[in-house]
Amino acid sequence: MKVFVAVLFIMHVSQHASAVEMKVNEGAEFILLPCQVKAAVPTDSLVEWRRSNPSIAVHVRRDNRDQPNDQNELYRERTALRQDALESGDLSLTLKTISLVDKGIYNCTTRRGTTILSQAEVQLQVLKYLKERDVFLGLFIVTLLLLLVCVGYIGWTIMTSKNKDTTAANL
Repeated sequence: MKVFVAVLFIMHVSQHASAVEMKVNEGAEFILLPCQVKAAVPTDSLVEWRRSNPSIAVHVRRDNRDQPNDQNELYRERTALRQDALESGDLSLTLKTISLVDKGIYNCTTRRGTTILSQAEVQLQVLKYLKERDVFLGLFIVTLLLLLVCVGYIGWTIMTSKNKDTTAANL
């Protein structure tokens, strides 16, 4: 059974907002990266989610339409914005099928022409998920080592017992 942890932070974003930190397990179905603006965004605006280091386009919505050709192929069909994102001001990004390569800093920027309307930064940490088979293998190895220690102890006990009997018989 997989345990999925996704924490949602909602905040009002301004151009000077500090980064939100989020953690998610590798293998989680999805996580919602928060980006809220106080007012509706004009429909002729650009909403862009980018990941830093290296700087790549994660999701782009221009003129109220998603632009999959403008995003990095690593994120194609793995991201989504709400249909009413511009009207509601909820520009949060759904990122699906989480893997270790998703770790990084994500920036949500809205622009109208060359004017930046809002920016938000989310730092995503992806925690390595131990799969059931990894846990089983670890328990198997520990059990095997304990069994070897027990067999070794029993063998040592028998040998020292025989040595005592042999020494006592020789006296």
